[in-house]
Amino acid sequence: MNNSWAWLLLTVSVMASSQHSVPTSAQRSDVMLAAVSRDAHMRGMGVGEETEKGTAYVEPLARLTPSGDWQSLPCFADTDGKHPADRKACLEFERDYLSKPHTYTVVSAEGRGATINAAPATLSECFDYTGTGTYSGAKIRMPAIAASSTDFFSDGPPPQLLHDAVAMPVLKAFAAAVPGGLDSSSNLKVFSLRLEGQDLALVQRSYAEGAGKSLKLVFAFGAVEQGQFRLLHWKENTGDEDEVMLGTVHLTNGRDFLITTVIDPEGQWFRVYGIRQGKLAMVYSGGGSSC
Repeated sequence: MNNSWAWLLLTVSVMASSQHSVPTSAQRSDVMLAAVSRDAHMRGMGVGEETEKGTAYVEPLARLTPSGDWQSLPCFADTDGKHPADRKACLEFERDYLSKPHTYTVVSAEGRGATINAAPATLSECFDYTGTGTYSGAKIRMPAIAASSTDFFSDGPPPQLLHDAVAMPVLKAFAAAVPGGLDSSSNLKVFSLRLEGQDLALVQRSYAEGAGKSLKLVFAFGAVEQGQFRLLHWKENTGDEDEVMLGTVHLTNGRDFLITTVIDPEGQWFRVYGIRQGKLAMVYSGGGSSC
């Protein structure tokens, strides 16, 4: 009898152990990333006094694995050659994720360490799911990037806006490198940034930066070498697709990424740039809304 009871207890113990070893959705290793801004359009400074506690807009943008692989959300805009948003998948995403409150932590340099408490969000007719939330613990002046876990993120240098004296020679070299020439150097902003050991320059001109209708929008990457601007990415903005930088994130494994937001007359979505096989590349496009 004692042996029978011993075997029974051993069997129950093994079954319980195996049940505990089954992974659940809460144990998944990837994290949700979200854009956070005091401005509903995910750009600029927003309104009101700059404090360490306040209201913000929150928009999920992608899932990211510890190795640095970007994964699309079930609901995304019809952008960059993708198919139109799947209504069923969007409604499931609303039910399974958007309808619940979530807590994120800012992992970009802007507002780093701030806690974001996002309220439940709903889908709009254009499948937009930007919601509202509160932030605390750090000032958020410009748009920031937050994650559902900080486990595989590290500190890194943020992009630096170059002021006139430093920016002018870069812009002069940039103008000489632009295909077809540059319409004007007015309202162009130049940022220096470092991705995986590579020093890069980002030049952008957007509606928010006062481009107006007479000047073309600009978004370009390059490297300045011996006074020459080597163009690595040039988006020929013949239309009205407005792309601006949101921020950078750095992983503990050494991977670095720059996240942008893109707006056109029909929608809004995100792009991510990183280093692939030693070269600058767009590694992700997704999220957002489209009508």
